[in-house]
Amino acid sequence: MVGINRSRPGRYRWISIVALMAIVLPSIVALADAAAAQAEGVEQVSGEVVITSPLIGRAFSQPFILLTDLTAFVERDLLMPLPSPVQVTGNLEGELGDGASFTIPLPQRPLGQANDLDRDGEGGVQLYAVDFQINLVGDPFLGPLEMQGWPTAITSLRVETGTNEVVGGRLLAWSPDDVQRFPVGFGADGLLFTEDDPLEPLAAGWTVIDLNREPFARIRDAAVEVPIIEGDLELNDLSDRTYTEAFSALVDELRRRYPFTAYKGIDWDALHAEFGPMVQQAEEAGDAEAFNIAVMRFANVIGDGHVAVSPPDAFVAERFGGSLGIALGRTDDGAVVVRCVAPRGPAAKAGIAAGAEITSWGGEVPADALAAVPQLFSESTEAGLEEQRLLLLPRQPAGERVEVGFANPDGDSRQVPLRAARDQAGIGRPCGEDLVDPAEMPVTVDVLPSGIGYIKVNSFSEDLTLTLHAWEWALRRLRQLDTPALIIDIRDNGGGLSKLPIYMAGSFYDEPFTLAEQVFIDENGDQAMTAIDRVEPAPTRWRRPLAVLIGPDCVSACEIFAAALAHNPAHAIVGMGATAGVEGGVFPWLLPGDLAFQAPLIGFRDDAGAVFLEGTGVQPTVRVPRTAETLLLTPGTPDAVLSAAEQALLALDDAALPGADAPQAATPEPR
Repeated sequence: MVGINRSRPGRYRWISIVALMAIVLPSIVALADAAAAQAEGVEQVSGEVVITSPLIGRAFSQPFILLTDLTAFVERDLLMPLPSPVQVTGNLEGELGDGASFTIPLPQRPLGQANDLDRDGEGGVQLYAVDFQINLVGDPFLGPLEMQGWPTAITSLRVETGTNEVVGGRLLAWSPDDVQRFPVGFGADGLLFTEDDPLEPLAAGWTVIDLNREPFARIRDAAVEVPIIEGDLELNDLSDRTYTEAFSALVDELRRRYPFTAYKGIDWDALHAEFGPMVQQAEEAGDAEAFNIAVMRFANVIGDGHVAVSPPDAFVAERFGGSLGIALGRTDDGAVVVRCVAPRGPAAKAGIAAGAEITSWGGEVPADALAAVPQLFSESTEAGLEEQRLLLLPRQPAGERVEVGFANPDGDSRQVPLRAARDQAGIGRPCGEDLVDPAEMPVTVDVLPSGIGYIKVNSFSEDLTLTLHAWEWALRRLRQLDTPALIIDIRDNGGGLSKLPIYMAGSFYDEPFTLAEQVFIDENGDQAMTAIDRVEPAPTRWRRPLAVLIGPDCVSACEIFAAALAHNPAHAIVGMGATAGVEGGVFPWLLPGDLAFQAPLIGFRDDAGAVFLEGTGVQPTVRVPRTAETLLLTPGTPDAVLSAAEQALLALDDAALPGADAPQAATPEPR
């Protein structure tokens, strides 16, 4: 018993030593491995991309992660394309809204541009951001038409709004040896990669630089997590605040950053004083609909079609849920006319025909009745407001009566009571049918009976790669068919991302040109140019005559496309009036009650420094008169704008239009 007892301490001591060695030896090995990894540098980076903005996610097709060469930032060159054709990319797995993950193994010796940061004339360091990109063109590599300058959002860098200066985040540095020097801080001027940066030698191989630390942290682990920063594209979430707090925060930000304050003469203090009490009342009553209505009315008085919030469904249904079954238009001489009539609707049953002139409405002349229509959506122009009033005048509470005087084209002239019928089709279908096919592809192509090619571009906000492929295919096919001229119809295009129309406009130019400059207002209210919208010649070209069909439903990015095509005075811009005049870079907010709000924080200016497109739009060079006949929307009626474009093209010299036949009356079917 004693012997056994004596033996136990020694045995346990031995077991303890063995256990200690079992713990320590792997730790020593791990430390040795970590030291070796530190010596060799980073081997792979990983992370996650989350996109919160509801304005951009649906347009992103074929997204990927790219190591983006930062030479353009070092040289502060906004127009520099990627300096190397060799690109390191990574796949994204998962949904962008929930978080898509990535891992990029790093090449042992990258082939990017070396930057001589210590200015000693010897060698240099390659610099990269981990950057979210989309495969716009659809080819294996990101080309100069897709990427210029340096990434500013959805990237590993934190970039200052307005100046585009890198102020934080993480970047990757690769050094060929141990003698290259790299900054350890921003220096006295607070700017990265400038002459006053404090420098220290950088180890050979890959290093992740954490710019958020002071001094900058140098990470040499084999695998490094690199956060992706959504930047200024991130949803501005105010939903956890009270109604009054959120509204005040929204107005404060717009006061600082809205780009058209002076242009539109906006007094933000006066607007807050006007609508703040409405918001306060909604808060005290706990009334989400009242808050929504207050924000809607606030947005509407700004006079910008991009400043918007959706009206409450119940509010719309209560005031505009009934329809008289007609769509209205206004002629050049001021007459209000019926563009189409819904079969079996109240107007049709009362004998009102398409093409009729409205002579009275509710005992008033039509102009006075229109002026009294309450505004539901924001608009940038008086023309836009009139279009909205024409749309809403035949909409009333279901069951409500109105006395309408009319004069049909056949001479039948009467005054009849009309009762608004409950309408399940909605405001966008005034005659019971979709005026635009919601199932159409983003780009469609046809050849008109005259032999002229016809391409309809319906959107710049859907699948961007699909849109571009369909566009280039359509141009190539019309060239193969030897069509003598081309008509592009963008009358129903509600806009989207501006990069796509700028790229597509390059199909009509052999030389580059600057279309506009983007002006961003930062958090301090300072104005800075952030980007240049430059049209570069695209790989797929069209060099024959061109006409472009425009109208008030061509909005935002669509207007950029129209303006780019109008840059060549030989292109016929055909329409009854201007485009919507709604132009700006739009950003989202989320207000209490999950109320989505949007407004532009980027404005555009032309080469003379004037506001570009906002409030004016693109004007037609071939103006089609507005008459009772040309405004008709009934099936089988000739499309007056399309016919005018055909006539303008066919009137050109015969040599320019080989094989073209005489024009026939064009019908709306291609639309």
